[in-house]
Amino acid sequence: MAILAIVAVGCGSGGAPSAAPSGASRPPALPAGTYQSQAFQPPLSFALPDGWWIASDVADYLALQPVDSDQVGIYLFRDPLAASQDLACPIEPEPNVGTLSSELSTWMRALPGLITSNPRLASVGGLRGIELDVRIADGWQASCPFAGGLPTVPLFVGQNGEMRWVVAGSEQLRLSLLDVPGGGTVVIDIDAFDGSLMDSLLDAAGPIVGSFTFSGP
Repeated sequence: MAILAIVAVGCGSGGAPSAAPSGASRPPALPAGTYQSQAFQPPLSFALPDGWWIASDVADYLALQPVDSDQVGIYLFRDPLAASQDLACPIEPEPNVGTLSSELSTWMRALPGLITSNPRLASVGGLRGIELDVRIADGWQASCPFAGGLPTVPLFVGQNGEMRWVVAGSEQLRLSLLDVPGGGTVVIDIDAFDGSLMDSLLDAAGPIVGSFTFSGP
């Protein structure tokens, strides 16, 4: 599964917590309705159906998940950097990779550990960029030290060295890499940590992502 490591609260690279918290930490589902991000930038409004909740909302990361599964979700990143491909999987950026949607897309498509779709034009919530489907390449064996032997490819790290996102195992992602006017990027990740759930996730996530409206800087 994708691994989100928040250095300030995590247990080091060997004990990175899952991107999705355990069921014991989930609150009740939010009522169906329209919601606003409280911290994520740029500000975002979105509609959630019954059964979903806002798992995280900070300036550079927003997580929307169904309360009955920690295997799927919609994750937004502000200004993520391409992750180092060093086999030690440090929380460091890969050198000489830009942050525009076209630059991130080109970099991902060249990674030997990933299978990616052809890039498609994307328009979400007033932002434009590129959409890609991503999964681990068949036969890929490299694994990050904290991934328990699962084949892994580091994907993103945060600007402040407190986040990493790693593709692992059967995981499947649909990424919208969006350019923000005035500079920066927003990445929307529709993510099935268990890839067999991707089709049903896309059905559920489509209307949510379709409701996104970005505003402000």
